[in-house]
Amino acid sequence: MARKGKGRVKGSKQYRMKVVPHRPLSGALSIVGVALLVLAASAAAYFAGQQHLRSELDHTTVAHERALQELEKLQRENEALRLRATTAEQSLTIGEQASEKVRAELVEKENRIAELKQEISFYRGLMAPADGSEGVSIGSFSISQTADTRRYQYKLLVQQSATRHSVVTGQATFIVVGSQDGQPKRYPLSALSPQVDGEMIPLRFKYFQNIEGELKLPEGFEPEGVELSLKSSGRGGFNIEQRYGWLVQKG
Repeated sequence: MARKGKGRVKGSKQYRMKVVPHRPLSGALSIVGVALLVLAASAAAYFAGQQHLRSELDHTTVAHERALQELEKLQRENEALRLRATTAEQSLTIGEQASEKVRAELVEKENRIAELKQEISFYRGLMAPADGSEGVSIGSFSISQTADTRRYQYKLLVQQSATRHSVVTGQATFIVVGSQDGQPKRYPLSALSPQVDGEMIPLRFKYFQNIEGELKLPEGFEPEGVELSLKSSGRGGFNIEQRYGWLVQKG
């Protein structure tokens, strides 16, 4: 007698069923986890930027302190040279050549002291913003003599405090004032310098901007000073005006 198969139908395929629990909080927790990772990455980038800024400010402070130390040293040497110059003038035993050498050294030291004072002013301007000027100031300004008695080199440094990070935009004006044929006369820099195209010099910088070149004075014109003006391109921004005497440094 033939044996029958137990509960299996020949020719049909069997599938197994599995019960999977429904977890509605799992998706929400995944989203929260991703958001936390994004926040952590943003915080890390922010603190890294702050650390980089502190490092830059530390380097500026070190340079400032070195300039102060060198200034103090040169001032002491300058006083010693002044004493030597006085002694040279009073002593009949010191020759004219030695006296001129001391004077040349004295002039060189004084020029270096003037440069250091400009550097210190620059560093102070970066670290301490000027009141009422959005941190923008004139870091330094100088006029230097060239081989041609009517030609001069000019250097203007405009700066913003290092604690501010916005881009400064505006205009600067540079006017040489004096007299010609006995009458008051004013010349914009664009009329004296080939490096400047117009009366308004554009300003655009984050920390500082150098404006420098060469100017030639017209014949018969006697300079008395320079009037500088810095104006922001935005409403309610900085507005700085400064007048300098015609003090010429030896080139």
